[in-house]
Amino acid sequence: MNNSDTICTVVVTYNRLELLKQCLQGILNQSYPIDKIIIVNNGSTDGTGDYLKTLNLPQIEIINQENLGGAGGFHTGIKKAYEYGYGWIWVMDDDVEPFTNCLENLLQFKEKSKCMHPLRIFSDNNEVFKWEHYFDHRTCMPIIHHNISLENKDYCYVNTACFEGMLIHRDVVEKIGFPKTEYFIAGDDTEYGILANLYTNVLYTKKAVMYRKRTVVSHKIRPLQAYYEYRNLFILRKNIKSYFPGSFSSMFYKNLYKDCFSKIMTVLRGKEYSFSEKKLLIGKMIKGIRDGKKIYKNK
Repeated sequence: MNNSDTICTVVVTYNRLELLKQCLQGILNQSYPIDKIIIVNNGSTDGTGDYLKTLNLPQIEIINQENLGGAGGFHTGIKKAYEYGYGWIWVMDDDVEPFTNCLENLLQFKEKSKCMHPLRIFSDNNEVFKWEHYFDHRTCMPIIHHNISLENKDYCYVNTACFEGMLIHRDVVEKIGFPKTEYFIAGDDTEYGILANLYTNVLYTKKAVMYRKRTVVSHKIRPLQAYYEYRNLFILRKNIKSYFPGSFSSMFYKNLYKDCFSKIMTVLRGKEYSFSEKKLLIGKMIKGIRDGKKIYKNK
């Protein structure tokens, strides 16, 4: 198969069975026909595996693997969809649910872009997630624009990606390969969008919408987030360095330490954190930076 109009959806799931069911229902309800649904189960232990065994629809394929993080799951799923020959690959986590016309509206822009992203709305309060930002290769951090472009037009261009609804054409995947598993979580989609932007205008539109689910509304920093966000900045810097001529700006370290200091102060002042949580999170941040430096120097 190698039909540029065919669609394969890739969903990566880990221990969020009820959200997965809602996500899958949203995919099955799409107004534009989907040819294949690949669900990558990252070693879930909450009954997800048993539920997936009950799915008898011919277009659904289940891949069970150990927990390789979101990065490992998307690597597996996108690689499989590409090898099958599908023209478009629609990627998402298990905690989103696309509106019925989400895919149809994304494809309205297929003449403008081969890597597109929908708007996301938090399902618990209908708040719009303001994702518009631009990756700064000097600092390896985003420049936030808070969806300002979408106030007066239906779409805008960005230079990075998000695996919560990204629709990408196989022509781009052929050029940039598959997401790198070394990230585990955080940063894998950022790099993927940076590379995609070298070959197509990465598009973000408010005409296509999906819900972003959250079981608990909390802004608390999670231990995995505290570690991998900082460690993976160095992996990202290492991986994209060859694409941007010249040396990296000293702004990288300046912004890194500024961001880390800000987060540490947020944790220290946060009444929602216990003493043991504060100690754990700060330790994770520092370890993430130390491990990241080692990875960068050894490659």
